[in-house]
Amino acid sequence: MGNHYYISADRQHGACWTFTAEHLAATATRIWPGTTVDTYDGHTTELQIHLDDTTLTFTFDDEYNVLRLPDHQDLEVPTRIIHRLLRELAPDVPAMWWSEADATLEPVDLSPDPEPFAQSFGG
Repeated sequence: MGNHYYISADRQHGACWTFTAEHLAATATRIWPGTTVDTYDGHTTELQIHLDDTTLTFTFDDEYNVLRLPDHQDLEVPTRIIHRLLRELAPDVPAMWWSEADATLEPVDLSPDPEPFAQSFGG
């Protein structure tokens, strides 16, 4: 616990996300009504997605186009949320994820089935 996971377009191979923090926030609030959005320092947007009695927090750095999610005991739901957001906003953009602990880049599977993506995080 205390670890974070990061997801970004595969910049090493020239990919980039064209969506903005505003697009991300609008998409999250459309899919999950009740989502709260806060912006800090002009570059960081925090999404708090409320599901039943749980609130999941995601951060987007608009300057570097990186999504961040904290490690959770069960990553299945948070990774499915990220998968859904990226399928909506950048389905054809190759992306990578890494953990704060080891920084090993892993490819993101944005196939329609969210299961491979969730499993890559151990979810």
